[in-house]
Amino acid sequence: MADEADGGVPGPDGPRPGGSAVARVYGEIASAYEVLYPALHRYGDRVETFLADAVAPGMRVLDVGCGPGLHTRGLDASVDVVGLDLAPEMLELAKRARPSGTWRVHGYLEPVPEDLGHFDVALAIGCLDFCEDLPRVLGHLGRALKPGGRMLFTVLERRPGLEAHEDATRTVGTADAEVTLHLWSFAETVQALGAAGLRVGSYVHAPGWVQLVEERTMWFGWWDVTRG
Repeated sequence: MADEADGGVPGPDGPRPGGSAVARVYGEIASAYEVLYPALHRYGDRVETFLADAVAPGMRVLDVGCGPGLHTRGLDASVDVVGLDLAPEMLELAKRARPSGTWRVHGYLEPVPEDLGHFDVALAIGCLDFCEDLPRVLGHLGRALKPGGRMLFTVLERRPGLEAHEDATRTVGTADAEVTLHLWSFAETVQALGAAGLRVGSYVHAPGWVQLVEERTMWFGWWDVTRG
C-alpha cells in the first residue's frame, strides 16, 4: 500500500497512523462523501439486511473503515457503536451523526485496541480494498469479536477473465496521491479466514463500487462470517 509503512501525516488530532495516502484521499473528500455515496456504491441492501438480522438492542457493534458512519448511525440507541477510520475528517462527520458512538483514528493493520473491548457484530465494508496483509487484518478483527460474534466484510476479488480484477494490485491515482488496491482470490480469503478462526456463513460475488476515473464497477467478495 502506498505510504503504508510511514509514520503517518498530520491530522487534526496529531499524526495519522500508517496508510497516510488513503487517509489523505478520504480526508479530502469527506465533506462531499455523503453526496457522492449514492453514485459510488453498488451495495444494494446487503449491509442493511445483515445489520437487521445480526444486531439486537444492547449489542456492541464495531464499524471498521466507518467513514461518516453511514451504516451504523441509524441503529437503535441502545446499541454501542465503535467506529474506526484512518481519516479524522470522516470521524468528525460520524460523531456529529451519532454523538453517542465512540469514534477513533485507527489503522486496520494494527490490532483493535484492547481498551475498546469485544464486539457482538462487526462491519468492514469497502475498506479492506487497501489491505496488503489480509490474514493479519482478519486475525485482528476475529480477535475483536466475542465468541459467536458475526462480521460482514468485503474484499475486492481477483478473478481471471474479469476486466480490472485479474491482477493482485491496482494503482489508482487521485489529484495529489496514489493508492494501491489489493485484490484477493476466493481461495486466499478462505485460507485467511481459517487462520483467523472465522467460520463462513454465507458468501456472494457481487458489485461493490464504481471507480469514477475509469467508469468501471468493481466487484467484491461479500463474506458473512462468525467467530468460532
